[in-house]
Parts: sequence; C-alpha cells; structure tokens
Amino acid sequence: MIGGFDSGRHSSSSVFVLTDAWATGPSYPLPIDHAAAAVLDGRLYVAGGFSNGPAQGAVYALDQGAWHQVASLHHSRGALALVGLTRKLYAIGGNSAGGNVAPIEVYDPAADAWTDGPDLPSPRNHLAGFGYEGLVCVTGGRSPNTARVDCLSAARETWSRLPDLPFATSGAGAGVVGVDDEIVVAGGEDPNESLLVTQVARMRGNAWSQEPMLVPRHGVQLALYRDRLWACGGATAPAYQASTACTSLA
Repeated sequence: MIGGFDSGRHSSSSVFVLTDAWATGPSYPLPIDHAAAAVLDGRLYVAGGFSNGPAQGAVYALDQGAWHQVASLHHSRGALALVGLTRKLYAIGGNSAGGNVAPIEVYDPAADAWTDGPDLPSPRNHLAGFGYEGLVCVTGGRSPNTARVDCLSAARETWSRLPDLPFATSGAGAGVVGVDDEIVVAGGEDPNESLLVTQVARMRGNAWSQEPMLVPRHGVQLALYRDRLWACGGATAPAYQASTACTSLA
C-alpha cells in the first residue's frame, strides 16, 4: 500500500507491507495520491499521481527495500492506470492541469526510457487497468463515467474493445484471477459521482455477471496476492472517507 490520502486528505508518503500482518515499509520519496502501481519482472513500479495538487511525472521502482527513481513519464498525470505486460510497462489515461492525457506511454526497463504509444480512444481519468490474454486493457473512468473496456494489442499497437461493463464506474479496481483468467472489476462511483458502485463485475465467456461488493469503496486498485485479488483502503463515501478495510476475492 503506497501513498494515497491521509485522514486529513493530504497526499501521503506512507507505505505499508502485508505478509502475515501489516508492517511499515520504506516511505515513498514524495507525498503522493492517485498514483498507479504495477509489477513487472518481479519489480514494483509506481508512476505519476498528484502531490498535494500538481500532477507528477516521476516513476520509482522498489529494489531491495529502497526506492530508486527511473526515467520519468513524458506527460505528468494522476488518476492513471499502469499495467505490466510482455516486459514493458504501460501508463494509460489520467489527467493533469491541461485535462485528460490522450497519449499512452510505454516503458522499456532495459533502455530505461518511455516512448509515446497510440492515443487512448476515449481519454479519461480514474480508470482501472489490467493485462488479459496478451492485451493491455483499461476500463471505466471519467468524465462522464463510462462502462467501456478498451484493450491494446501490444504486438500490433492497435485498440479494440471488450463488452462494456454492466455499470459505468470511475475509481474502481480491476484485475485478472484464476486459471481461466477471469476479469474482475470492483467498486467505484456512479456517473454523477454521488453514490458508490456497490457491485463486483466478473467476465466469464465474454459476458459479465454481477455480485455485491463486500465493502463498497472507490479509489482502490486490485492486487493479486496468494491467488486472490485484494482491495485495501479506498473511500467508503462518494467524496472522501478513508477506509482501513482490506478484503479479497477469488
């Protein structure tokens, strides 16, 4: 768990690590909220976010218990998605003072360099990202809220779409779990950003189903850990109400 808002709604540099119990980890190099995290080749990366207001382009990797800065994004952005796939990182969506960021960026760890990729077809922020069958996918986001699921073929650098979610959402978490690579999208806020989305959507056989979310929240990412997807922290009210809840699903 890295950064986010503290109880006073200030950007935080706190890091917490879960093994059998929660413990304090190495502080993030700057206070940050709305950053995105992803694992690539066993290394944890954190990109972008807002630092008590301004969007950031800094990217850090966690190595042997310490944070190390790597090449920065070309486009500062917060409320983005970060996906690791086929030995590359993909930074997608998000916004800054100039509005939503259309170009995606692709990071090559061997070269320590980002390159711009094809624009996201519907630029937006507060979207959720995941890798699926060789595709880099993002779903949901604002504004206005959307139910669309856009996927990039890393090999062909072309966009396609999966079936829309059964609900529009922003600030949701997404991930893939199980031997059948089931897509899971959980929580978020409604199109008016006035109500929580209380549902979890699962895609089986190219069709979505719904079930109640155990602790409805927005502002979460889903992390795969011990064969389950975990949602920790987030907000339990549409505007802001920090949560300590940590729940999982398979």
